Amino acid sequence: MHYLNRLILLTATTIAVLFATSASAFTMFDTGVSGGNPTSSLIGVTITGADVGDDFDLGWTVANVGGTDDLSATGNFKLVSFSNSAFVLEIDVANTTVLSSTLTNADILSIGFGVNPDAVAAFVSGETGSVFDQVGDGSGPQQTYPGGFDGIDVCVYGQGCSGGAVAEGLHAGNSDLFQLHITGDFSNGSADLLYFGAKFQTNLGSFEPGAAQPVPEPSAALVFGVGIAFAATRVRRTARLA
Repeated sequence: MHYLNRLILLTATTIAVLFATSASAFTMFDTGVSGGNPTSSLIGVTITGADVGDDFDLGWTVANVGGTDDLSATGNFKLVSFSNSAFVLEIDVANTTVLSSTLTNADILSIGFGVNPDAVAAFVSGETGSVFDQVGDGSGPQQTYPGGFDGIDVCVYGQGCSGGAVAEGLHAGNSDLFQLHITGDFSNGSADLLYFGAKFQTNLGSFEPGAAQPVPEPSAALVFGVGIAFAATRVRRTARLA
C-alpha cells in the first residue's frame, strides 16, 4: 500500500504540473453579440500585461458548404508586449480548408476584430505578412465588416477589408504570419479583443464566420492520468489477492 500511495501522489503532482503549464492565462467570454455569415455568437478575449509571452488559439469553420465540404481556418495570437498606450500581437493565420472536386477554391481575403477601448493598428516595421500586408479598420462610422460585424478596429487584408481578387487571398493549405502594433488608451491595464471575423471567398460563394475557441484535444495529463489510474487499480487488485 505504501507503493500505491506514492503512485497516486506522483500522478496527482504530474497532472497538476501538466495542466498548469498548458493552461491559458487569457480570459475568453461571450460578447452577447451575434453576427457573421453564417450567424453565430461572437466571442471576446481579455488581455493584460500578465499575458505577455503567452498565446491563444481561435478557429473559423463553415460546415457543409455545397452540401459536402467544410471551410476551416485557425489563428494563433501571441501577445508580444503590453503597455498603457500600446500592445503588439503576433498573429499566425492558417487556411486549413481541404479542397475537393466540388469546393475548388477557398481563399481568406481578410480577418478583422474589434478592440475595447478603441484602438488603431499598424504593422510592426518589417513584420507584414506575405498575403496580409495591409491594415485598416471596418468601413464607415460603424466600422462594419462583411457578414454583419460592427465595431471592427483592426482589419488585415491583401486587397481590401471587404474583399477583392481571390489571387490576393490566403489559399487553402497556406498560412501567413505578421505582427501588429495596436495603440490606444489601455491605462486600465487591459484590453478586450472582440468578434474575430474572417472573409472566405470560394467558388460556391462568400462566407464570413465568427471565430470560436477550438475544442481541445485530450491532454497529455488526461492520458497519463488514465494510465496511472489503470495501474493503481491493478495494484489494488493484486494487493487484495495477496
